Amino acid sequence: MFKFAFAAVAMLLLFPFGIAQAQNVDQVKAQHQVYYWGEGVGKTAALADKAALSMLISSISVNVESQLTLLKQEVAHKSKSEITEQLNSVINTYSNATIKNTEILTWGDEPTVHVFRFIKKSEVSKIFAERETKIKEFTRMALHAEEKLQVADALRYYYWALMLLQSHPNASGISLFVEDKDRSLAVFLPQRINAVFDRLKFEVVDRQQEENITQYLQKITYNNQEASNCEYSFYDGRSWSVAVGAKNGQGVAEMLGGEGQHKTLRVKVEYAFENEWKVDPEVNDVLQKVEPVIFKKSYVDVPLQAKAEKKPKEAPVEKVQEQPKVGAVENSGQYLSLLERVEQAINTKQYESAKDCFTPEGYDIFIKLVKYGNGKIVAKPSYAFLAFEDGILVRSLPMRFSFSNNRRVLMEDVVFTISPKEKKIQSLSFGLSKSACDDIMRNGQWNEYSRIAIINFIETYQTAYALKRLDYIQSIFSDNALIIVGKVVKNHAVAENKFAPPSTIKKTQYTKTQYMRQLSSVFQSNEYVNLKFTDISVKKAGVGGEIYGIQLQQDYFSTTYGDTGYLFLLADLNDSEKPMIHIRTWQPEKDPEFGVYDISNF
Repeated sequence: MFKFAFAAVAMLLLFPFGIAQAQNVDQVKAQHQVYYWGEGVGKTAALADKAALSMLISSISVNVESQLTLLKQEVAHKSKSEITEQLNSVINTYSNATIKNTEILTWGDEPTVHVFRFIKKSEVSKIFAERETKIKEFTRMALHAEEKLQVADALRYYYWALMLLQSHPNASGISLFVEDKDRSLAVFLPQRINAVFDRLKFEVVDRQQEENITQYLQKITYNNQEASNCEYSFYDGRSWSVAVGAKNGQGVAEMLGGEGQHKTLRVKVEYAFENEWKVDPEVNDVLQKVEPVIFKKSYVDVPLQAKAEKKPKEAPVEKVQEQPKVGAVENSGQYLSLLERVEQAINTKQYESAKDCFTPEGYDIFIKLVKYGNGKIVAKPSYAFLAFEDGILVRSLPMRFSFSNNRRVLMEDVVFTISPKEKKIQSLSFGLSKSACDDIMRNGQWNEYSRIAIINFIETYQTAYALKRLDYIQSIFSDNALIIVGKVVKNHAVAENKFAPPSTIKKTQYTKTQYMRQLSSVFQSNEYVNLKFTDISVKKAGVGGEIYGIQLQQDYFSTTYGDTGYLFLLADLNDSEKPMIHIRTWQPEKDPEFGVYDISNF
């Protein structure tokens, strides 16, 4: 009797629950104008959920298929089943966490578990709107990069915007106000990419023979001005090379055989940047699933038989009378023999032969630099000398660096700091791009000394990370430095609160000790670390003398990881030889409330 009563109570408890679930499911299915839904049955909850999610995505795909016009044009050559599979995979790229965190109903026990997922169509429209915002932002970033002659960055953002556009149901309806006109991005983006190729010119200006290899130094211009950056590969006679990162209008190519064997240099300008997709998970997801768009204009044939032009001599640095800490260098020739010995040591890889050209700290930096990616000189330098503080800045030695585990070649301009008293090199750094230096030097709010101090600090900072100079980095952070690192995290509360954002930026604050410990681990686990600053904005603090808020758009690459975001440094440069960082923030995206950290936030 007791057992029967207990079982009856249990059935009464379960029965209303099953009815409630059925009613909810039927109500959702009946409102087909309001909801997308999918259901699945499986031996486990995970299998049932996978089936329900697949059906949900297919439902969304069927409803937006007619709108995916750009994508359908690219896959028109495929079979109907292949096209359907392609469309489903593209729909699946829309904020996966948002789709997976739809409302869900589950009932039944293993081995017969039922899962029902549903989402309002209005919520799906919001997901599409988020991608439209990103497409427009990439296009704006590309336009800005193009203005600064940053060809690599312009092509990257234009192409990524185009690929995201192909995955958008309203591709033909998305426009942006550009050059005093509202322009359809479906037309504008491919036209603009081709226009970039048209304005880009390669010219061989020097060549060097080394055994069975000929090295060609190239001048790369955009709109008849030195391209701040550009990435390309070249055909060396047997295969395509790794990507070469040109800088300040200088590129290099090494071809098998003697100069007389080569008539043209076949170059392919990089625009897809596949090695960098992972810096943005959404881009990575889409570009792996969308058919690539091919731009034939990215291929360039550069003549090799024309006579090489001599590089024009750089204008001498004018002596500054009003600022005693900055000035032209008299008798700069006395330092040329020092630099020529360093060049010889690099060319022969007999580094120790030039050890007496450096201070002990300078030699340690030199060894780290030449071994950073198998450093090699690519052209005879034309040095410019500038007296600054108690040293002499020398710009610059063009070098290339290649890495065993990375399909990448970097071009860098090496800047030297010489001690006139010791007549030895006390430091080396990778120079900023010419456009970045020009942006800072054109700022008339501060005197020349301050502008050079800012450039010198930024160059030394980025080089310290590349050369893994942990001791130096530790020395330039104040003991109580404020260090904030932002990270995009998916919001798992969306399932409970449909108004919650799909992702948020989690801000983590580190002590100096914690940050240095983390940085040490990064340096130990990577053959290669590189920082690239594509945009620099500087503001001076109202008090405290030479204190600056430096805002940079940073691309970070290493052997195991890559990302892009915004770096802010509050730096005390009152003693330029002993800078001090009081605040460092990094954020992967602009904050919806205040944008990017700058000096006003602190």
